Amino acid sequence: MTDGNTGARMPHRLGVILLAFGAFAVGTDGYVISGILPSIAADLHVSEGLTGQLVTVFALSYAVSAPVMMTLTANLERWVVLQASLGVFLVANLLGALAPGYGALMVARVLAGVGAAVYMNSAVAVATSVAGDRHQGRAVSLVVGGLTVATAFGVPIGSLVGALGSWRLTLVLITVLAALSMGGLALALPATPRPPAITMASRLRVAAQPAVLVAVFINMCAVAGSFVVYTYLAVLTHRVTPLSEAGVSAVLLVWGVAAAVGSTLGGRLSDRHSPDRTFLSGLTGVLVAFAAMGLVAAAAPFGAVPTTAAFLLATLVWSALYWLIPGAQIQRVMGRAPDAPTIAVSISSASSYLGVALGGAVGGLTLTASSSAALPWVGGALVGCALLITVWDRRVTAPPPSAQPVGALDGSES
Repeated sequence: MTDGNTGARMPHRLGVILLAFGAFAVGTDGYVISGILPSIAADLHVSEGLTGQLVTVFALSYAVSAPVMMTLTANLERWVVLQASLGVFLVANLLGALAPGYGALMVARVLAGVGAAVYMNSAVAVATSVAGDRHQGRAVSLVVGGLTVATAFGVPIGSLVGALGSWRLTLVLITVLAALSMGGLALALPATPRPPAITMASRLRVAAQPAVLVAVFINMCAVAGSFVVYTYLAVLTHRVTPLSEAGVSAVLLVWGVAAAVGSTLGGRLSDRHSPDRTFLSGLTGVLVAFAAMGLVAAAAPFGAVPTTAAFLLATLVWSALYWLIPGAQIQRVMGRAPDAPTIAVSISSASSYLGVALGGAVGGLTLTASSSAALPWVGGALVGCALLITVWDRRVTAPPPSAQPVGALDGSES
């Protein structure tokens, strides 16, 4: 395959594809607990709210360990870091599949989060290194695309395996994916130069910039709002619809395919209009979708075909519009730290996983204090906060009228 701009083939394309395959395994593991959550709860005899904390600890472990471990491993060869992180990830999922109880499974999820964090950050760095200067953007898109494909297909397949067999088989499947990725990378990935080390002080200095802080806080709230619902989507689906465990896999497939469409559309809208406008559109759409889901869960008759159809439609719209946000967020945060865009993106990524952790925790508390019908309203409250702060931030940071081009004031073209 050639590059449309240069006509040149991406160097080491197979290696980049294998890095994306590893991202597919990581992405499947990160999201699949939502689909098999009721099965885990029943098997380990714990509440669904407590089971949802498995998502929280994975995400929190990812967010905290990513900057720390990448700083500690800065002087190691990248292939060593890749193989070691995948090895930790593999062992963690194997331990999870064999876990005798909730505590052991919790420890396994923490280890899986550490392995996933180090792998993803290393994979992006290696992909940009082996692909060459002219293909760095495509290489990163391929690797990160592994996460999107996992959302669209890996999670539903993993959930279906859990529904037809056992949630433990789902973790075994992820272990196999990690093993295949390790083997492929050992055979096909070329030696790569060690990237320049980024110190913890540098990361903290960028994170402390007010504009970056506001952007990542907004992102955390937006992600948290969605994951209040997504973490317990299987629970909510069972409350609203008569779908079986296999039917929940179909719901996750709808969510995932819509995610892939929204992610692609988000990049185009950001380029055509602006990242800020796309980000706002995504937040507004998610808020409307959650209101619809909340009304369906509270008022629609259980089991009726229109109820199930309305719930699935709201889920599809929510996913498509939520996935407008990540691409726009990357461009937003890079624009706020032009001197250190790579660090800014890594901080934004950490805020996303903090949002996942917060969403899982808040969703669990919601289930304990109320019911699954309240999840869309609580998630909507967090998304609403993100929307309000974004509107305020745009007004505060907008350039004064005197700084705008004349065409922007009178509607004429400049």
